[in-house]
Amino acid sequence: MTADRSRLIDYIQQMEEAAQQATDFIVGLDKTTFLADTKSQMAVSMALVIMGEGVARILKLNPHIADDHPEIPWMTIKGMRNLVAHDYFELEFEVVWKTVNEDLPQLLAQLRALRHIHAQGE
Repeated sequence: MTADRSRLIDYIQQMEEAAQQATDFIVGLDKTTFLADTKSQMAVSMALVIMGEGVARILKLNPHIADDHPEIPWMTIKGMRNLVAHDYFELEFEVVWKTVNEDLPQLLAQLRALRHIHAQGE
């Protein structure tokens, strides 16, 4: 395995781990509890930042991956990272809740498949 492929797999795995952590942070919480829980909000927000950083690194290493795998919302993930990191006070935690509950489960499956594809040598 080449060094670039190994780094790519590492970045995908870091994104996958952060997405899993974000979903784990809200286990047992309902929307009302999450919206009142600053600690959970900050934990999930940091996981979103990590995912966005992963996208930035992946796109730098392999700029064509977004074209090759359009099923993954690369720029949306990066945009969420930018919102959390640069406009935190504008962040709508209802959107964060929806993202973690509705979008991350599918993204997790996509990242696992992508990591497997690249580990096999795509």
